[in-house]
Amino acid sequence: MTLVAVFQDSIGLFLRMFRLALHRPWRWKDIFQHIVQNGIGSLPIIAISTAFSGIVVTNEIAYHMDQALHTTSMIPGFSAQFILRELGIAVPALLLVSKVGASITAEIGGMKITEQIDALKLLGINPVSYLVFPRWIASIFSTIALTLVAITVTMACAILIAITRFNFSFLEYINTLRHFVGTNDLLCAITKSAVFGAVTPIISCAYGFRCGGGAEGVGNATTQSVVTSTITIIFLDFVLTYLFTLFL
Repeated sequence: MTLVAVFQDSIGLFLRMFRLALHRPWRWKDIFQHIVQNGIGSLPIIAISTAFSGIVVTNEIAYHMDQALHTTSMIPGFSAQFILRELGIAVPALLLVSKVGASITAEIGGMKITEQIDALKLLGINPVSYLVFPRWIASIFSTIALTLVAITVTMACAILIAITRFNFSFLEYINTLRHFVGTNDLLCAITKSAVFGAVTPIISCAYGFRCGGGAEGVGNATTQSVVTSTITIIFLDFVLTYLFTLFL
């Protein structure tokens, strides 16, 4: 299983997803099932992780700001921009790679080695439209929703720390915040999360369809899928961040 072959399969799956998206009807029952399973099922771990991230980031920014500028008055602006443009997006995406992406690869890979995918083809069912497309749509919606939840939780924790430890009032924090963040930051978050949500299931399914070698092959495919998806998301995060800094 070479990286080049998986990359080619991923590009092919992406093109097929866009073609399938133009056709009706979508299988909304399966899509909602995957949203509940992968989206709502990932909510606790993402909420907990981003809550602590907000606490850590606020304390770190305050510490370095106090050391360099001898003031903490700019905490709301710096922490909010970092959360909205990076932390609140990257953390949920990477957590979904390790949880949802690994699950998809293992599931598809298990179906491949037990010849269930071949059985679908014999029944005249397209495995891509039946297995990949509902997961792809569900992943995009789930990642966007979970990113918004993560940003909300992270910001709430950042505000709480600013109020309890650095003597900000709530209104003072919000008024300072308004000078640093706007709709462009929210647009950046939604765009990044949609791209990350679209990439993860494609790579996971590509590895699943190429899985072979029994249970050991499923394990290897799952590991490679998580590694490849993680590197891809980090790379896309850099590209998108660069583009947004140029045009927004």
